[in-house]
Amino acid sequence: MSSRRIARLAVFAVLAVVVGFVLTDVLGLRASDTSVVSPTGYVGISHGSHTHYVPNGWDGETSISDFPTSPPPEGMTVSETGQIVPAE
Repeated sequence: MSSRRIARLAVFAVLAVVVGFVLTDVLGLRASDTSVVSPTGYVGISHGSHTHYVPNGWDGETSISDFPTSPPPEGMTVSETGQIVPAE
């Protein structure tokens, strides 16, 4: 194989890894601070000019206005009803 072909394969492999990380993050297949499943137990959802902090797996049944607009302190998380509670 020529060095040009090897370089092209390396670029495609790197792009495939990046796309794989992005897809697993967006689909919530792994826990990260930018994913729909966060290791902190809550995620921020932009709501106009501010952000509401909702629990992982929030289904939208509770109004987003019931959730806090500032992140919970260290060791705390957001409950399904919008209350700040100790993290488990």
